[in-house]
Amino acid sequence: MTSSSYSLTTSKREPSLVSNTKLDLLADVANKVIDIAREVILRHYLARGNVFNTSDTIFLCWKSIVAEVDTAMIFIILKDLPCHTVYSKLSVWSNCDGTVVPEFVWVLDPINGTPSGLLPTFGTLIAVLHNGKPVIGCINNPIAGIKTVGRRDCITTRNGVHVRSRVCENLGQAYVDIKDPDYNNDAKVAYGLLAYKVGETFFNGTCVTYTELAAGMLQIVVDSAVDPCSFLGLIPMVEGAGGIITDQLSWQPSPASSIPKDGFNVVASADPRMHQQIISQIS
Repeated sequence: MTSSSYSLTTSKREPSLVSNTKLDLLADVANKVIDIAREVILRHYLARGNVFNTSDTIFLCWKSIVAEVDTAMIFIILKDLPCHTVYSKLSVWSNCDGTVVPEFVWVLDPINGTPSGLLPTFGTLIAVLHNGKPVIGCINNPIAGIKTVGRRDCITTRNGVHVRSRVCENLGQAYVDIKDPDYNNDAKVAYGLLAYKVGETFFNGTCVTYTELAAGMLQIVVDSAVDPCSFLGLIPMVEGAGGIITDQLSWQPSPASSIPKDGFNVVASADPRMHQQIISQIS
């Protein structure tokens, strides 16, 4: 495995055309990868749960766990699909020499949301890109054992059962997850504009939140400082449940997007009509 300076944001390949047979294979491997990540995480979490708190005293221990999960995920991908390329939030590029734009890229976020400490709300996130477009998105909450999978042109599943986002009539009835207003200034502004206009507000802020939108538990997610390793897997999952996901200016994040210094400000909604309502409030 070699690393490369190739960027997710520079792909100029043709639009994705992947057969259903190939998508089945990709989904099968993604499930294997998610499952091995869960095995590693549970082994540490159940034995020594406090290592998932990211305070300075245990930061190195936490990093070693993330590295173990990362290594296990990459091993499975390249064993089953040796011609594919992997981009991980931790180890960056694997199996890419930088001379050719990869056809298939796996984007991994081994443990997303660990600042929540011992709360079992963090997740593992996978995206599979074909010619720069996300065709598979998989999020697993390893502690709760809830796996949500989205794939291009298919209905999103939650532990194998089809799920759909749930629409409500107006913002005043909506359940909305907003980034903690203390996280950064963008989150503070979004909270100030929305908190008193919606039905209920929550402050989870991990990839697992988007699975709750896909399953109809939330109507809107407003997020800040989202990096590509996080958002790419969200796209097929949210869209496969009938929802829509864009940045806060209504542009859809993609591998061709110019990545803002502090990450993307993202809005995901249960349906396009509500999405426009929320965008008009915060843009």
